Amino acid sequence: MPLLLPGSKYLRAKRQWNLSNGGNLKLIHMDGNDGFNKIQGEDLSHVFWDELGQEADPQVVLRVRSSMRTTDPSVVPKFVATANPLGPGSWWIRDYVVTKALPNRIFKCEFFGGGECCWVKSTLRDNPYLSNPDQYEAELKASCFGDESKIAAEVYGDWGQVTAGFFGSCLSIERSMLPGGLTLPYQGVDGSVIRREHQSRWCWLGCDWGTASPACAVLMVEVVDDWIELGGKVIPRGSWICLDEAYICSIQPDGSKEWNRGDRSLTTQRFASRVGGLLSHYGMSLADVGKRRTIMDSAVTAQLGYTQEGWDAPVTLANDFARYGFQVTGSPKSSRAVGWQFMKQLLYAADRDGSPGLYISESCESLWQTLPYCVSDEKNPEDMEKTAPDHSADAVRYVLTAANQKQHGWRVPVGGCQIRLY
Repeated sequence: MPLLLPGSKYLRAKRQWNLSNGGNLKLIHMDGNDGFNKIQGEDLSHVFWDELGQEADPQVVLRVRSSMRTTDPSVVPKFVATANPLGPGSWWIRDYVVTKALPNRIFKCEFFGGGECCWVKSTLRDNPYLSNPDQYEAELKASCFGDESKIAAEVYGDWGQVTAGFFGSCLSIERSMLPGGLTLPYQGVDGSVIRREHQSRWCWLGCDWGTASPACAVLMVEVVDDWIELGGKVIPRGSWICLDEAYICSIQPDGSKEWNRGDRSLTTQRFASRVGGLLSHYGMSLADVGKRRTIMDSAVTAQLGYTQEGWDAPVTLANDFARYGFQVTGSPKSSRAVGWQFMKQLLYAADRDGSPGLYISESCESLWQTLPYCVSDEKNPEDMEKTAPDHSADAVRYVLTAANQKQHGWRVPVGGCQIRLY
C-alpha cells in the first residue's frame, strides 16, 4: 500500500489503513450480523468480499450493500466479490446471480436493487500468479476424495444443476428424475374393481411450515406392489416417489422464486388451502390422505398456550390447522443424521439393480432446485447445514423417518394376520 499511496499508515489494532488520499481501508472478518455491526453507519464507497459463498444468509450481504454510499459525485460505489460453487451460500448466488445472465454480460440484478451486475467464471488456471497450477489442481482433486461432483465444483467452477454438496454423491438426474405431470398410480388392486382408495391409501404428505422461511408440502407415494411402471421407469416395491409439491415462498420482481425466503403473509388457513388444492389436482381431499400419513415437524404439536374455553384446549399449530380440515401428525423424534442417511441411501439406490429407491418428479421443482445446494455441517458432516435451503428435503425426511420407524406401517397382531393402519 505505501508503494501505491506513499504516506499511508496501517493501524494494527484497528486492522485499518489510513490512506494518504484521505480514504480508509478496513479489513473485517464477516461473521453474519456480528460482522455487519462493525461497519453499521459507515459510508462504504467500495466493498471487496472474498468467499462470498460462505454467507449462508444473503440478508447479511444486502445489509452491507445498504451502507454503500458517498458524498463525492465523482466516486461510483462498487461491490466486488469472489465465490465458489460449493458453500453454504452457493444456492442464493446461483439463484440470484449466476442463473440470471450469461457470464461476462452486464445485466440488471433485481436482487441487488436493480443495479448493474456482471459475473465472471474463472478457474485456478486463470490465476496468473500461481507458480504451481498442476500441483495445486492435483491437491484440490485429492481433497475431494473421489467425489466427481465436488471436483466439478471446486476445480472446474461448475455451477450446473447438480453440483457437489450434501447429496452430491448420491443424487442423479438420470436415475432419480421422473417427468412432471404424472398420474397417481393404482396399487393393491386385488380384484376386478378399481377404487379411488387404490390410489390415495398409499399417499403421504411431508410438510414443513414457515413464514420467515418457506412452507411446503410434498406429495409422496409409497410403492407397495411388486413393481409399478411410471414415467418410463420400472420402480420396485419399497421405493418412494415424490410426485408433486406445494411450495410457498417469496417471489422476486422477475417472477422467480426465492427458495430460502418465506412469505410472511402466509397463514395456516392459506397453507391448508394450498395443500388441499394440491391434492384436488389428483382427485383427492385432505381426508383421503389422513392425519397419520400427513407428517410435519414435531414442533407442530408444541403447546403455545391455552384457549379461553379452558385448559383442555391447548393452542398448537396442529390444532390450528385442524380448524381448516388439515389434520397433521408431528414427525417422530429421531436423529436428523439418521434420517438423512436413509434418504441418501434411497437416492443412491434409485434405478440400480432393482433395489428400492427415491424418485423425484420434475413437478417437485423445489427439490431439484435446492437438493444440489445443501451442504454438510462443518461440525457434524453427517448432518446438513441448518441454514441451507432444506425445507423440501426436511418434508421428505419426515415421511421417510415416520415410515421407517413403522409408526404407520404393517402391524402383526397376536393372531398373526397382517393389517395396515391408516
